[in-house]
Amino acid sequence: MFDLSAHKRYRYLLFSSLYFSEGLYQALILIITPIYLIEKGVSLPLVTLVAGIGYLPWGLKFVWGGVIDFYHKYGRKKFAISGTIFGAVGFLILSIIDQYFSLLWFTIFLFMGYVGIGFLDTAADAWAIDISKVDERGKINSSMIIGSWIGQYLGALLIIIIGISFGYSFSFIVSGVIILFFVIFPLSVKYQDRKISELKIWPLIKKEFSKSVTRRTVLYFFVIPLHHALYFTMLVIYLKTFLKLDDMFIGFLYALWLVAVIPGSFIGGYLADKYGRKIPLYIFLTCLFIVSVIPIFISDFYALIFNFSLLMFFMNGVIAANWALVMDIINPKISASEHEVICSIVNMGIIIIGSATGALIVLLGFNNLFIISGVIIILSLLLLNRIKNLDKIKWEPLS
Repeated sequence: MFDLSAHKRYRYLLFSSLYFSEGLYQALILIITPIYLIEKGVSLPLVTLVAGIGYLPWGLKFVWGGVIDFYHKYGRKKFAISGTIFGAVGFLILSIIDQYFSLLWFTIFLFMGYVGIGFLDTAADAWAIDISKVDERGKINSSMIIGSWIGQYLGALLIIIIGISFGYSFSFIVSGVIILFFVIFPLSVKYQDRKISELKIWPLIKKEFSKSVTRRTVLYFFVIPLHHALYFTMLVIYLKTFLKLDDMFIGFLYALWLVAVIPGSFIGGYLADKYGRKIPLYIFLTCLFIVSVIPIFISDFYALIFNFSLLMFFMNGVIAANWALVMDIINPKISASEHEVICSIVNMGIIIIGSATGALIVLLGFNNLFIISGVIIILSLLLLNRIKNLDKIKWEPLS
């Protein structure tokens, strides 16, 4: 078994592999579900509503975090493994649902599979916080994001190709088997027990949220993902309905965007470790604002695709630096609980705006949503400027 304290570079591979499994589910929610349900004849408002319901476990992450911290004596590794297996089973059940399609059952088991992935994500985040130092977190988050996007974009392409060739039921089976394969990575890691004898979760959470730096960071972190959720949900529908691209082309396009996603994540994480969190975020957010609203003014297909590629680059640089910023404020003793309380607050906003995107497209049109996305970034920049005293936060890794 690998000892993470002795093989520190293996950490990046471990967390990247865990997030790869999560990325496959992200592909299912954000890319495959809209394509799949539109082809089943489901209306746009209902398509994004179903995706939002399936994503609801992300709004309940405080529950998964509370369970993991309450049973902290079992560590993080067991929860990461069990969550991965549960998520794989979710994919396998969806393969059965596809053969006897029911929107209700599809939604229910999409939700249930995501419960498993919610435990996986929560355990992985807590595990990373427990063992990392401040100058490693940007790179660790970069590896997580890269793993997630590879799983999401290559996973989407794989699911679409297999779905078109052999049916979506078979593609769901293949996805489940792939997720089960990636259990190998956490199983191969030697887990070091946490050095905590007694843990009072709720008093510590209240203490951390009494700090102004925590409250301001959470407010900023609530607002900026609204942009990401709006754009990610809108983009696949824009490609499918406005640009009228076929499923295969959309899959290849998302796979191609890895050329922008991977460097964006790596550079964002690296700069956040080298120069602090805020300076890289100011630069990336400003660039993200520009590329978010440009589609209003251009109609050329290749110019649009190039612009969306730049958007993927800057957005993932923001995401890597943002997660490092959030990890900085979290008390390692309650890393699962505090991290997931924050994520639950943030994700409820994501779920609401993601679920409503289909209706907003019908009511407002794409151009007005591009403008709204730009306004969200401006507000985020103002909130980021109010976060102070980050350099005074000092936590020591627990293992």
